[in-house]
Amino acid sequence: MSAAAMPLSYLVLLTLHFVGLALGVGASFSLFTLRKASAELTLDERSKFMLRALSVAKNGSYGLLLLLLTGLGMFFMRGPGAVMAAGGPAFHAKLTLVVILCGVVGYSQALGKRARDAGGGPALAKLAAVGNVVLLLGIAIVIAAVIAFQ
Repeated sequence: MSAAAMPLSYLVLLTLHFVGLALGVGASFSLFTLRKASAELTLDERSKFMLRALSVAKNGSYGLLLLLLTGLGMFFMRGPGAVMAAGGPAFHAKLTLVVILCGVVGYSQALGKRARDAGGGPALAKLAAVGNVVLLLGIAIVIAAVIAFQ
């Protein structure tokens, strides 16, 4: 489908899809950088800092929600059969990674709540590793999407 042939509603969904991508992957990169920046703080300072920095994770959640909603909108607008045929195996891989990402993000939200309730602790420590997984999944999804729809 060329840009000239795409309905305006599809272009709006596609634009919002990329905004969701920027929010989601951007939040993951931000939290990664903030974790590295806090590495030299004392444990107490790092816990306080990262508990405040967790607010950035909300952008990631909003981005993922926007990606899911706009992705479904584009999927049904173009037709499931057409999208699956056009995207091929890379699109199937992307969808699989998105499902895994949703589970990992849900787990990270639960860990974040536990960490906030406890004022840090083991849940906050686990959150760093889970955040790295979220970042890697986000990058893998982008790569799969580029391959699928080049």
